[in-house]
Amino acid sequence: MKKMTLALAAALLMVSCGKAPQKDLASHVIVIGLDGWGTWCMEKGEAPFIKSMMEEGSWTLNKRTMRPSISGTNWAAMMNGTPVEFSGITGNENHPTFTPILLTEHNAQPTFFHVMRQVRPEAETGVVCEWGDFLNYADTLCLSYYKRIEDPEAHPDAIVEESVKYIKEKKPAIAFIHIDALDHMGHAYGQGSAEYYAELPLVDDRVRRIVEGVKEAGIYEDSIIILTSDHGHYGTGHGGDTDLEITTPLVVFGKGVRKNHQITEPVIQMDIAATVAQV
Repeated sequence: MKKMTLALAAALLMVSCGKAPQKDLASHVIVIGLDGWGTWCMEKGEAPFIKSMMEEGSWTLNKRTMRPSISGTNWAAMMNGTPVEFSGITGNENHPTFTPILLTEHNAQPTFFHVMRQVRPEAETGVVCEWGDFLNYADTLCLSYYKRIEDPEAHPDAIVEESVKYIKEKKPAIAFIHIDALDHMGHAYGQGSAEYYAELPLVDDRVRRIVEGVKEAGIYEDSIIILTSDHGHYGTGHGGDTDLEITTPLVVFGKGVRKNHQITEPVIQMDIAATVAQV
């Protein structure tokens, strides 16, 4: 996994060929996860801010999910950097299906939050999420702050308001923000539906406003921002192996990240954890 970590880091960051990136490339890493954001929607979908950030950073439309293409498995892999065979997280269950190979002193999967807590015990780390079960995989005992948005469909702007408030007040070293709206549309109306495409620019604008919040906090120039997804959709579901379900975007921009750079190296979900830890 170290080899893959360095390959992806080198693809993303302006570092010398053959050399590992130096530590602390940025003081802040903000991960924004868009649940159900499949690559299939990017060709004709309206996402002007995200597409502009592709030009400002490095990107791929060919990131692969872990199997199965279920939310819990994939959000967990992004934070713990391991395959299902290690983590035991085979779906959206509250607890691993079988005993994980690695466990922390909290009897939980190690995550990049745990690594940060070990290296910098005083560091501010947090999660703001629309799907409450997301917190099952983050090891909340390693977090300085976590917030679940109640009834996000009725309060679609709450994720922006809470995230921006947290970022401006605490200026976290690592923050993970989870937005669930696209997944709701995929399940309710299906992949390729007019309703899904209508939601995409709204989610795009939420991402824009969160990034504006990072700028207002005065930390944008010392931040790396990662836009990612857990899975796509096939019909109104996911969990299978079709390209529509397992192929998702990844966009990375910010301090030291190559601009307008298409990542050609293979990327899978657990590389997100390795990349955050590398930064």
